[in-house]
Amino acid sequence: MTFKLAAACAFAILALAGPALADGSVKATLETPVAKPTKLIAAHAVFNCEATTCVAVLAPDDASDAYACRDLAKQVGHVTAYAEYKPLDEKGLAKCNAGIAPPKAAAAK
Repeated sequence: MTFKLAAACAFAILALAGPALADGSVKATLETPVAKPTKLIAAHAVFNCEATTCVAVLAPDDASDAYACRDLAKQVGHVTAYAEYKPLDEKGLAKCNAGIAPPKAAAAK
């Protein structure tokens, strides 16, 4: 009986805590498209990038600020929009892109 009560309590706690522990998704819009579909790790999240969009389906809460955006920008170039729950404003995007050179356009053959 004690085990059933403990299991029921544990289940109730996890059911209520689940949304608080859940990760969110992050979407970034790039200034310059990536050359080919790419998977990379930035800001403790796995991003799938294609054309001018990078998406991390399961990103931790710390992947939502300008510093996390900067971690992605170092790998893919300037970011024009970055959002998890609330999009970065102009000031946040400026921090994100500060000192990041835009990637060079692929040479046409």
